[in-house]
Parts: sequence; structure tokens; C-alpha cells
Amino acid sequence: MFFLYLFLYCFHGSISISIGAWNYFHGILITTFTFIVLVLELFLKHKQEKQKHINTSFRLGLWTLYVIVIGYEEVYQTALTFDILIYFFKHASLLYADFFSFIYQWKLRQWIVLGFGFYLIFSNARKQSLIAFSVAIFLILTSSFYSEWKETNTYQYKMVSPQVKRGKTVLESIPDTPNLVFVLLEGVSRKQLSSLQSRYIDFSILEGSHFWIPMPHTSKSLFTWMTGESQLNHSRLQVDDSLMDLSFPMQLQKRHNYRTFMIYTQSIYFEGMDRFFPKIFQFVFDKTYLEKQFGSLYSSFSWGMDDRVVLSALKQINDTKNHPSFVLIGLSQTHSPYFVFNESSNNQWKSPLVRYEASLKEEIEVLDSIITYWKENSNRETVLILSADHGESFGEEGAHAHNYSLYNQETDVPFLLYFIKSGQVYQPKQGSSVDFKETILTVLDTDHKQRIDHLKSNFFHSNYEPNLILKTWNSEIQKSWITKDKKYIYHSDRDQLLQMDWMDGNRIPITDVRLKQHVLKQIYSGIR
Repeated sequence: MFFLYLFLYCFHGSISISIGAWNYFHGILITTFTFIVLVLELFLKHKQEKQKHINTSFRLGLWTLYVIVIGYEEVYQTALTFDILIYFFKHASLLYADFFSFIYQWKLRQWIVLGFGFYLIFSNARKQSLIAFSVAIFLILTSSFYSEWKETNTYQYKMVSPQVKRGKTVLESIPDTPNLVFVLLEGVSRKQLSSLQSRYIDFSILEGSHFWIPMPHTSKSLFTWMTGESQLNHSRLQVDDSLMDLSFPMQLQKRHNYRTFMIYTQSIYFEGMDRFFPKIFQFVFDKTYLEKQFGSLYSSFSWGMDDRVVLSALKQINDTKNHPSFVLIGLSQTHSPYFVFNESSNNQWKSPLVRYEASLKEEIEVLDSIITYWKENSNRETVLILSADHGESFGEEGAHAHNYSLYNQETDVPFLLYFIKSGQVYQPKQGSSVDFKETILTVLDTDHKQRIDHLKSNFFHSNYEPNLILKTWNSEIQKSWITKDKKYIYHSDRDQLLQMDWMDGNRIPITDVRLKQHVLKQIYSGIR
């Protein structure tokens, strides 16, 4: 077992044959933990004759824990750090259910490693153990090299966007200060939504458009939507009074006399959001509040709450005749492990993707009910703004869940405006959450001069061109630059820069040193 621990430590993260990748996955936490595990293994092996059953149980538990820790880095493609460990224990009551989704995403080699360790712990035959050890290593390496070969060969492909019906892409102004209802889906990419439709909206109109968020992480994404600041050099929110004063809800209050509400079926007492959102919204209804008010009517789960509770919360918003309302609605059922309230559909123990798709369909029903509510309860025109905080990975590029990939499945989100009374749909050809605040304030503003001053950041203007830096959350594994008609992704763990189109297609590894230096300079200037 001692040598199996060493083998797993030494070869973990080295399949890409990159020193940078090996160093990335072997930080202080993993190295310290491995040293402790090796010492404990020698001690327990030496004491095996005394209290044999207890020692065997400890060794089994220690080996299982080690494989889980290594498996975390492999599944989520990020280095395990002390910060992440502390983060987990602080929020264990919210995160524990994600464990089952994590286990489901294990590959064959991880189960082989776990099972072989069990065999060695129970086996006393050295010759048989040596043969089994050799066979297991062969299977592990074969599986790993095949996965790496398969991922490398996915770079050579083209993607063709189909011709579909589109909504209007240019919006000069929104007159008469309508209600604004901004629905943010949790973890839904444009691609995942565009194959569906609701009673009111055919989401296929999203095909061919692109709307990016700079960091695929919930709290940072919500912060960017409301401030226009991506804060890529921080993993946590950095809040000051000037940002609050210039935030989207505060500007709506000051410029247009809006009443502002936030309905969030997750908890804002998570990652410091409670220090920001209650100070920029006049009313905040988060999971804690909603559970107290409506807990007997709607289920809660590890991460959030049954999103149908939103309708009950909306009924507490009144006085919509005298003042326009801005309502930010953050949904949560499509957050891993993907809550499905209609469990008769038998999705409870199926794969994460099946549960996700079932929960997404339920979210569309919630969205329809929100549209119906405003259609029936407000005489004022109401503009529904629909988007997402980020997308979700289900094995694409070797990534799972979110936070650790900058490919479109996590960073290209749906975006559209639906005018509830007229039924008109607007969606830009391209845009970014960084430019959301200025764009909406611009089209609401009646001052023609101010509208001209913000044309460069107005993604509803025909001359808009994206210029966006992206970065993975709490990780250096990927960085990206989107500009004009090109997208670059830099894989820090293997020092590889890829050039592609906005569809993530036509990928070309950049080998020209000068071009690579130019692109990386642009990327790092945007992060610092």
C-alpha cells in the first residue's frame, strides 16, 4: 500500500507530460496530506497484528479518503487548496449532497484504483499482490492515456450554426420606464436552453447569438451583472461604497425612481453576498426568508428551495401602479445536484445530466408562471430579461459542474428581452454581463447625448464588438480572451494557447511565440 500511495501521488496530474500540470496538482495541501497518509500507513501496517480489525478499518478509510481527494482534482480539474477545504467545512450543510454527483462522475480508472487498494489491504499474498499491482497500473495508465488522446483529438472539428428565426437585435430605447423583471437561471448555457421552448418564448432564437460571462461562478457572476465589474483578480467579492452607489439597482432608483427587489431561492449568507445585495436592493427575499414565510408549502434542499416559491414572493410586491419595479429573480433548482420537485418522474437517482434536464424543464414552467403573473397583475409594460449566472459542464473538455472551464458550455449564456404585453423579443448578436448595466441604463435614458456616450458598451447597437477577458474561479487552470471574431483559451496547466471561433470550433494551437506573447499580455492585463 505504501508504494501504491507513492505511485498515485507521483503520477497523478502528469498524464499531459507537463511539469506545470504536475506542480499545479501537487500543492502544499496534497503534498502534506500524502506525507501524513504515508506515515499513518506505515504505523498501521506495523501494528496490524494487534487490533487487526480496527487497523484494517482505519486503513480502508484512509485509502478511500485519499482516492476521493485525488479524484476531486481529476473530476473538477482544479488544485485542492486549504482555502477550498475551509470553504467546504464552513458550508458542509449546503455542499454535502453534491458528493453523490461527484461520485457518479468518476471514471473507470478511479474505481480500479479504489478496488485495488482494498485488495492489497485484505491480501497477504505478496506474489499475487505484485501481479495484481502490475495489472492495475497497466489498466490505470491505459485508461488515462486514452482519455488524454480522446480529449486532444476533439480539437480537430468544425461547428456549423444552423439558420434559425431570430428576434430583433437592435434596440434604441425602452420608453415609459417599464417594470424590469430579470430572471437568472442557475447554471444554464445558451446551448442547453436553445433546444427548448416555453408557452411564451421559442428559445431557438438564441442559436447563433453569443453572450458571455467573465467568470463561471455564481456570486461573482451576480456581482458582475449588478456592477459591470468582473474582479477577475479576486475569488471573493471585493465591496466598497462607490460600487454600491453605482450599481444597477441604485442607479435605477436614482435616475428613474424604481422600487427594487431581489428574490433569491438560494442563501445570500454564502460567499459574502449578504454584505452587498441588501445594501443595493430595497427588499431582499432569500432562502432564509422564504423558508420562514413559505416553508410549509415548498420543499427546501441542500442548496436552495423549490423555485415555485417565487410566485408566492411576487405577491408581496405591491404598489406597481405608482412606481416601476425592478425585480431580480435568482433560481436554484438547476444547481448541482439538480433538484426535481416532481419525483414521480423517477429522476432522483439517475445521472446528473438526466436530473439536470428534468429540473431545467421545471424551471421553464416557473418562468412561464412568472410571465403570466406580470401579464395579469400589472397595467404597466413589463420587460422580462432572461439570462443565467453561468453554464454547466457534463464531461465536455473533461470538465464537470462549473467553475473550471471557459468553453461555451460554462461561459456562453442565454440572453434576451421579452416585452410581456407586446410579445416582442430582442436578443443581441453578442454581448457580455460586463456591459449589461450600461446597456440597459442607456436604452432607458431619454438623454440622447448620454446614449451616444455609451455606444461602445451598448450591445444592442449594431457597431458593438466584444472585448472580454475571462478566468476560471479560484483556479489558474484556464484564462481566455474574446475579441472581434476570435476566442483564445490559455490552458495554464499545460502552457497551451488555442485560437478558435466564437462557437469553440476551428481550434488551432498557437505556436508563433510573438502572437502567443501578445495574446497572453492582453489576457493578464485584463486580470490584473
